[in-house]
Amino acid sequence: MNKTATDLVSKSENWLRQDVFPLWIKNGIDKSNGGFIESLTPEGQPQDVPRRALVQSRQIYSFVTGAKLNSLDKNQAHEIVRNSVSFFSKSYLQTNGSCIHAVTPQGAVHTTDCELYTQAFALFALAQGYEISHDDKSKQEALKLLNYLKTERRAEGGGYTEIKAGKKLYQSNPHMHMFEAALAWLAVDKAPEWRALADELFDLCKNKFIDKKTGILGEHFNEGWTPELNDGKFVFEPGHHYEWSWLMAVYQDLTGVDTKATRHGIYEIADKYGINDKHFAIDEVWSDFTPKKQSSRFWPQSERVKAAVKLGLDVPKEKQASFAKSADEAMTALWKYLAIPVKGVWQDTLLENGEFNKQDPKASSLYHIINAIYEYVNLRGKLNDQ
Repeated sequence: MNKTATDLVSKSENWLRQDVFPLWIKNGIDKSNGGFIESLTPEGQPQDVPRRALVQSRQIYSFVTGAKLNSLDKNQAHEIVRNSVSFFSKSYLQTNGSCIHAVTPQGAVHTTDCELYTQAFALFALAQGYEISHDDKSKQEALKLLNYLKTERRAEGGGYTEIKAGKKLYQSNPHMHMFEAALAWLAVDKAPEWRALADELFDLCKNKFIDKKTGILGEHFNEGWTPELNDGKFVFEPGHHYEWSWLMAVYQDLTGVDTKATRHGIYEIADKYGINDKHFAIDEVWSDFTPKKQSSRFWPQSERVKAAVKLGLDVPKEKQASFAKSADEAMTALWKYLAIPVKGVWQDTLLENGEFNKQDPKASSLYHIINAIYEYVNLRGKLNDQ
């Protein structure tokens, strides 16, 4: 492993251990009402705002993963996770199995919307809790939620409907996170429902979301999963190409289903057309491969990191250098968002003009960052630099 990568590994581990978890344990956990704080101020102080189910789920994952990285004490992390899963179950899950969008800081219902995106992360949260406790309650709640999706949210042509503001939408992104949740369950439980769900979602992506002509994985669709077009073009996000490609590699590890050609196809499109001349992954690209939105949020950099190190292991040693280079570029880019005066928080969006947009650090962001660090720390040293 070259010096750049060695330094990035050390810097990232120290950042989590010395800056992130001390701050978020102190200011990012509601010790009175339970659960995780939605966001901090740029100075690292908690904000009194409604709390999305998404944040609870992602922070549960972050603390489970932090313990795996030895970034905080395992017993402390697992106690936080158990308490948070209990709060999540009590505050967000409904009698029909579904999960609401948000609660107030006091734990009362705030927003009752049941977006597919939120349901995916509810499944994910329960899998993270089950991994450390093997509490049958979490498993039964997850199966009940899955039954809700199968009975009430099925879409014609396969998959599930997204519902926002009372309108049905057909989007690939929430299905990606359902795929992620299915894989999280598949890794810790032998119930056949998880393998069936993972198989279903991979097939949907391969046969519906990925355009046969271009190989691009689309974002927005009409009923029946035909791409939404604008002047004959549709939009794709390089970050989601990376994220799907990484998930497909995990899926193959867990099931043996060969996804190599599919995952490398979408990865290569993202790395060829989704990176600007400053080595940042941009947010959106048209299907004719011209940029649509040239800002760069932090999370596509995170997804590029983990896709590059994971997919680099697919190829012979003599071909791994390009993947190592992409991973190092992406981690270097990600650090631009993390290296700020207040330690343990981050910036979200690098604008096209090279300036960061002023936004409060959201707790939901750590999930992306720590996932990238975990993969980079554990896999980067296995790639050949030469």
